Amino acid sequence: MTGQLSLFDQPSDPDKPQKDTMQELDAITLNKDQPGAKLPDLVPEGALLALNRGYGIRSVHVGRILELLQAHKKNNEPITRDEIAEKLSMTWASMQGTINVMRKAELVDSQTRITPFGHLVLSYTPYLDNPGLLWLLHYLLASNALLVLWSNVFNQILSQQDEITIQEVSEVFRVLEGRWSSKTIHEKTRHELGGIFKTYTEDLLEPIKILTKSDLGVYQSHRDTVTIPPLIWMSIIMIYRDRYYPSSSTLETPLVVRGNYGPGRILNQNEASVRRALDALHNANLLTVETRSGLDQVRFKQEHTWISAAARYLRGEQLV
Repeated sequence: MTGQLSLFDQPSDPDKPQKDTMQELDAITLNKDQPGAKLPDLVPEGALLALNRGYGIRSVHVGRILELLQAHKKNNEPITRDEIAEKLSMTWASMQGTINVMRKAELVDSQTRITPFGHLVLSYTPYLDNPGLLWLLHYLLASNALLVLWSNVFNQILSQQDEITIQEVSEVFRVLEGRWSSKTIHEKTRHELGGIFKTYTEDLLEPIKILTKSDLGVYQSHRDTVTIPPLIWMSIIMIYRDRYYPSSSTLETPLVVRGNYGPGRILNQNEASVRRALDALHNANLLTVETRSGLDQVRFKQEHTWISAAARYLRGEQLV
């Protein structure tokens, strides 16, 4: 049909960015390192219970939305969310859920415009099939304490047990009654969790295999099953710093390993894996691991940012 945009059309070939761009992350104010912190202590002001509207997020939709936004940006033409839904033959609710997730994954901004990071993704991996990128998207979503369900499935639940059901996970969030009504938690939690789990077991984030479906309604998490590329580690560690310790020049290594919403915890990686990644980044002169005189910390270099590390990875750079 004339004017109908196929989900499987070849993507456009946007001008590949040649210089690292800047994209700041919003800091999250939260006393997450207090001893004995429980789930209610780890939910910041302004947190969201609903995000994906119960839909699994599909890579084909994300890629085509980025392509549409880039094309309209080049032509200096606005495009509404309703128009996006129509062009991609998506329901309004699934389109809204997908764009909500893209916003929190830093691919689009609050006005549904493609971001510098979104442009990098579209330029170098338009089908969103690069495993390192998918680990980065997972961390951007699952480390964000404002996304109560998405983040705490990994931060609070899968960090403690390997097998879960939607019913069991839903019960965990009942402790948040008071922040939200019992009715809201009952109605939204299982619906949203179904979409989150589908994203990891059938759709966008399935290739990283951090979560698999083992039986009807039963899910299994997996630890240390793959080696995450060092430059993706670099980007992720700097996202953690920017969100929870903005402007800090150092981070204690134990926070990186097991801190709430930290890389080791959210990526389901053990201490040895985290420290190997830090050593690789130290040897590549991208950061400094300091262990002398009783120190156990990471020191950052001002010239590197989360998006510059991501850009180097997406352009195919390998650390030697």
